Amino acid sequence: MVGRFWQSDLFQVVGQCGSLLMFLVPAILPTHAWAQQVDDSGTIFLDRIDVTARKVEEPVQRIPFGISVFQSEDIERQRIRDARSFGRSVPGFNFVDTGLRGSNFPNIRGVGSFFPQSADDTSVPVFIDGVPVPVRAQDREFFDIERIEVLKGPQNTIYGRNAQAGAINVTTADPSPDRFFEIGGELGNFGSGRVTALANGPISKSLAGRIAAQFDTRDGYIPEFNFGGEVGEQELVNANGKLVWSPDDLTKATLALRYGNYDEQPAGGGWLEDPNFPRLFLDTLPSYEVETVGGGLTIQRDFDRATLTSVTGVQYYTLDFLSDDTDGFIFNALTGLPPAVFNVPGADFRTIRDEDIQFSQEIRLNGELANGTQWVAGINAFRSELEFDFTFNNTGFIFGDFHNEFTSTSFAAFGEVTVPVSDRLRAIAGLRFTHEMRDFDGMFVDRSGGTLGFNSQESEDESFNLATGRVALTFDFLPDLTGFASISRGAKAGGFQLADTDAARGLPNSRFDPAFTLAYEAGLRGSLFGGRINLSGSAFFNNTEDEHVQVFQPLTFQSVIENIDTQTYGLELEGAFRPIESLTFSGGLALLETEITGSDDPSVPTGNRVPFAPRVAANLAVQVEQPLSLLGHSGRAFGRAEYQYVGSRTVDPQNTFDIDSFNVVNLRAGWDSERVSVYGFVDNLFDETYAETAFLFGTNPAGQRVSVGIAGQPRRLGVGARLRF
Repeated sequence: MVGRFWQSDLFQVVGQCGSLLMFLVPAILPTHAWAQQVDDSGTIFLDRIDVTARKVEEPVQRIPFGISVFQSEDIERQRIRDARSFGRSVPGFNFVDTGLRGSNFPNIRGVGSFFPQSADDTSVPVFIDGVPVPVRAQDREFFDIERIEVLKGPQNTIYGRNAQAGAINVTTADPSPDRFFEIGGELGNFGSGRVTALANGPISKSLAGRIAAQFDTRDGYIPEFNFGGEVGEQELVNANGKLVWSPDDLTKATLALRYGNYDEQPAGGGWLEDPNFPRLFLDTLPSYEVETVGGGLTIQRDFDRATLTSVTGVQYYTLDFLSDDTDGFIFNALTGLPPAVFNVPGADFRTIRDEDIQFSQEIRLNGELANGTQWVAGINAFRSELEFDFTFNNTGFIFGDFHNEFTSTSFAAFGEVTVPVSDRLRAIAGLRFTHEMRDFDGMFVDRSGGTLGFNSQESEDESFNLATGRVALTFDFLPDLTGFASISRGAKAGGFQLADTDAARGLPNSRFDPAFTLAYEAGLRGSLFGGRINLSGSAFFNNTEDEHVQVFQPLTFQSVIENIDTQTYGLELEGAFRPIESLTFSGGLALLETEITGSDDPSVPTGNRVPFAPRVAANLAVQVEQPLSLLGHSGRAFGRAEYQYVGSRTVDPQNTFDIDSFNVVNLRAGWDSERVSVYGFVDNLFDETYAETAFLFGTNPAGQRVSVGIAGQPRRLGVGARLRF
């Protein structure tokens, strides 16, 4: 394994990181500052980080599995807006951008549903303030966030259904006791602009509130040669509200509400082999709108040695999508005919309409015994009702309407206990049992005049019993350095394909079995040298049975979920080093090997690699901060440079081809004080053109591959300011 890593991309990563350091360190650090500052300042501590990854607040050092954490200051400094913007900074986290906000998805360490096509087939669920977010609404803007925790490895024990590969735990900012208002704005290229507003303060002696709103707009950036102009414009509206009621010292009730509207013209995929990639030639301009409403009510009551918590969540979203199925450049490459031949407005398009309402309820009790044993136990109920309407208007493929309804209902009981075996050794054991029921009702209406299909109707149901859990040990080698080892079992239920195109041929909806992952992990986490260094490293091995993988068949232009077996293993390193008070280096490295070990699909041979899982990924950041007073205001000036590398990765389980590796450099600089903040940013400094995601579309008569690629973001730059009063 190690030999393959070194022979592939690792030398390139080391060289790029070295070049970045040679460029940045002299620019931001005087040559004498290091030794002088260390001698004068004494012990320098990196901030301690507390998390709620196991549903109780504890130091991140005690977590018995891989975890990456972004706190509010990290989120601001790095301009984290969504999973895409932090994904390349998390070792082992692979964000797959399909060009459609509701269809983007992550995998962790090569485990996950690849191009999920079921009603709720994620392997890395997102929880906001303890409430699960529907799959199609997970790729949302993060706004007014206190902390983001990326939990790696199976998390079903605590987080429940579908957390087979990990989970993302997002905590929004609580109201603070101080009354203040905040307004902000950004301006950038591509006509981008952002306006934010926030109000916070006490309402009464026991009640405090916080409300935040955001409006974000951007013009298109991918040339379109039929209608003219650029594709990719968007308008986003977000609003968060939070009320915290504390009638006494033992009781706390938190009501968190969210609204989002994402109106976009998705760029979609272009011909990947095009020398001028990315560009498009469309006869129907795409549109995509997702509206989400949701919230949660969390009630906590403290007792002598235990805390009772109830989390009630409701989520609703609608999605409307119109896309063109015949980009002229792609079909020109496929057939040799001029792009204009395929310019038949209204001839080849598809529409999607989703509507989903989701309810969740969890009640748990956690506490600590006299001997230091910590425990948590609870029950959970979940229900999702999804209506999915899908129209194909394609004379050469399908010409008809689909109406599918999916209902998922689950009940679970869980518990986990942490026992102090000695002053330095702790044993952890947890178990969860989930009963899940899935119902499907589908209908297809042919609109081709009966020549390409026929009407059909189908009703199916299935139920699954899933047992998951974790056993682990943690050991304090030093007061601030802890080792851990764990074995965990993750799972997600089977089900039915969302886009049931088989119905147009009179075939039943494709079913797939539940997936199970057995994960082994050992690592080390903590701080060294008086707190100057924070580090985390782990080695892992995952064995997955019946993973849900989409298999695309170019000859029929159909995709279906297949169950395959996989193995993934690798190493992850993550850390931060603060040699002086004003300077911090941070970074991460992920080395990953993947293999398909079993498949019933003859087009997917064993020995192939798992899709969208790069063998090497790395990131490096350098941040400098200095006290600086401006116009009588005390504040801090900061500068930050980030280098991110993503290695090549295969596009499908058939390993048809690999997407090229890419490098991205981002810069941040600004000044902030208690009341004022000004900053500037550049993303993708060198304007590298790269593909985030791709898939095989077909082969032309000359035997040449024709692929579709989703272009990464071009160089984006801008300035912003915030005022608090």
